[in-house]
Amino acid sequence: MLFVLLLAAGLAGCQPGPASGSAAPSASPSANRQQLLALGQEWVQCMRDKGLTRMPDAQVTEDGYLSFPPEDGYNWKEDASKHEDIIEACKAIEDRYPPNAFRPKQALTADDLRKLGEYAECLRTNGIPAWPDPSADGSFDLRGTTLANGVPGAVMDKAADACRSIWSGNVAVQDGRNGGGKK
Repeated sequence: MLFVLLLAAGLAGCQPGPASGSAAPSASPSANRQQLLALGQEWVQCMRDKGLTRMPDAQVTEDGYLSFPPEDGYNWKEDASKHEDIIEACKAIEDRYPPNAFRPKQALTADDLRKLGEYAECLRTNGIPAWPDPSADGSFDLRGTTLANGVPGAVMDKAADACRSIWSGNVAVQDGRNGGGKK
């Protein structure tokens, strides 16, 4: 399963009833800011109702993309990745997001791949000797390694902190676990 440290903002959607007796917003490919915000907040409310009570409010960025900025240091993306049942319960809302709801991901450059290779070497040097080199897409495939069932959080945090000067962007990991883990 592909797990991204910083998951795309819309992990999933949910199916709560319409708020205040009005029809639930249905975003189209040309949803305006207000519709997009209403749909994002509907998803947030679903996630909260299903148990992720610290979900941050939805926001629309100045350039018109849906965002769920973390509050008080709470990593909602990591928390949500551990609750596939909640993600699935709220999936119907995310399915209604227009294609342009989120800022497009930028493709990795050759320099990014080189830096990810250096990052992998740094992680190996700083306590995770089994960490593999990145795949051509920039992800790290942990399947079939001693890391397939996860890296202890304290070990990963220490190594990642030591290597942050090399790579501080997203780290995509494929592992053998259902839902990934802190990477």
